[in-house]
Amino acid sequence: MIDLASPFLKALLKHSKSPIIIFKVKPVLAVVEHNDAYQALIERVGGLKFYDINIIPNLLSDAEKTDLIKTVQQVSQLKAKGMLVIHPIYSNSPNVKWELEFSPVLQNDRPVEYIICSLREIPLDENDLEHILFELSESEARFRGFFEQAPLGMCVLKGPELITEYANDNILKLWGKSRKEVIGISQEEARPELEKQQALVKRVKDIFKYGQSLTINELKLSTPVSDGYFIAFYEPLKNDKNEVTRILVIIKDITEQVNFKKELLKAKDILKIAMDASEMGSWNIDLESKQVLLSERAQQIYELENNRLGIEEAKSLISPEDIGHLTSSIRSALHHRNAFNIEYQINLNGIGGKSKWLRTAGKAYYNKQGKAVYIAGAVLDITEHKQDEIRKNDFIGMVSHELKTPLTSLSAYVQLLQYKFKETDNDFTIQILDKVNVQLKRMSLMIDGFLNVSLLESGKILLNKTNFNLVDLIKTIAEENRMVLPSHFIQVIGLEEMIVNADIEKIGNVINNLIGNAAKYSKKESLIAIKCEMQKGYAVVSVEDEGIGIRENDIPRLFDRFYRVESPDTKTIAGFGVGLYICAEIMERHQGKIWAESKLGKGSTFYFSLPTSNDQITPLT
Repeated sequence: MIDLASPFLKALLKHSKSPIIIFKVKPVLAVVEHNDAYQALIERVGGLKFYDINIIPNLLSDAEKTDLIKTVQQVSQLKAKGMLVIHPIYSNSPNVKWELEFSPVLQNDRPVEYIICSLREIPLDENDLEHILFELSESEARFRGFFEQAPLGMCVLKGPELITEYANDNILKLWGKSRKEVIGISQEEARPELEKQQALVKRVKDIFKYGQSLTINELKLSTPVSDGYFIAFYEPLKNDKNEVTRILVIIKDITEQVNFKKELLKAKDILKIAMDASEMGSWNIDLESKQVLLSERAQQIYELENNRLGIEEAKSLISPEDIGHLTSSIRSALHHRNAFNIEYQINLNGIGGKSKWLRTAGKAYYNKQGKAVYIAGAVLDITEHKQDEIRKNDFIGMVSHELKTPLTSLSAYVQLLQYKFKETDNDFTIQILDKVNVQLKRMSLMIDGFLNVSLLESGKILLNKTNFNLVDLIKTIAEENRMVLPSHFIQVIGLEEMIVNADIEKIGNVINNLIGNAAKYSKKESLIAIKCEMQKGYAVVSVEDEGIGIRENDIPRLFDRFYRVESPDTKTIAGFGVGLYICAEIMERHQGKIWAESKLGKGSTFYFSLPTSNDQITPLT
């Protein structure tokens, strides 16, 4: 059954300009729905109220009323459209005829229950000048209304002379003219600037010869008002003899888009120059087709004959030691919708063949549904830099290792002298030996730091995990530092017991480093508070000082290798920027975390967390 309450049906009826009614077949012509145009019609022709909608049969002669009923029955029985012209002689408009078109509403094999009827008024005398003029004036008014309200520049040019017949405000503003200066005047006469655009004028005039539309993209126009780029549409308007009599011109200003496009191309060229200068290549992974597309430089880096390869083929080039880290980093970036920057090694001729070190950075791009469709990025060959780094780390490791032997001997001699002079009253010598011993310990710690960096870079650092009480370790290290750093008050607060499974020596190095940094960057006789607590299955240790603090923009780089905060307050403080880097690496290998919070001039707090068991734990955020 037809849904008369359907919003879709009501919208269709409302937007139709012709009178439309829907009526039931039984009883004949019982109107069940109609539009505003029909309501206006019956009020005009019958002087009737809104509710009297079944008026049509009462306006007809008996003969025409019979014809109307017969036509409706035929449409119903044949399930086919029907037409009928009637003369509403008993109406306020006896000088017109009504052309009725009936369309049955078909519902599968069921009998027709409803018929849709559209109505068109026809002057009784086709030469009725008054009616024709009324229709023309109505049509012209609608045309002018559309013309003036259009958001684009529009005009109508008449004849091969291109006489301006209509022009809206937008195009007049573009030309810098008033209607008086252009209406009824040829374009070439009204707009002298067209003298320099004769090729364009000729193409427009040719529309009258060939009757074909013309579209010009990125048309550069110079007018007295401004210069710019436009897209122009020239549409031929034909008479009943299929002759082109006028041209409708529609012009849209696209200067902003063209300039943006030019800037984009300029930026693209600059980026290409920069990438060529840095010998960087680009790549693109289509996640649908699982194909990798390489730029010419990227193809050279991978030493490939083709610039396309499948994802599995690309993965086969990556060193087995790095494939896991690389894929997990990309998956994490896809999940969090952020960029990634990774170093990895590739084997060009299989395992044992030629290898290269590469650095790649990239980002995923998503469709409207939020699905990743491709990943794009850049790749750089860092083999030479990496080899220099490896040689440097090997050298540092070798030198540090060689320094350990004489340093150990020197420490032993100092301890022997300390033991011997304890039996004497030579306080000055004892104090000097104590200070020498402190400096030897600091030097030993620095050398251990360089050795640890070397081991970390070469991947040779190993963890010897055992279960131990983290609080006892903190208290022991705090007591040792009280002797080495008598200028500061070191206090341990919090829980008395936290059992963790970790490398006790490496965790001790972290705690020592954080306490040493707290003392180094804070005034004498200030407090260093070490706190232990449990959070979500993690042991969390914090070391808080009352020092100089750290700028907010320096905090993210604190744990980078060899990074030191540059400020007037740190110029006189010794250090190489490896301590926090080693701490971060140790925490990563323990599946823990290290971070810092600080306010400039008010002190800093460094935290690290360790899992309290080997069970899978949700990381702290």
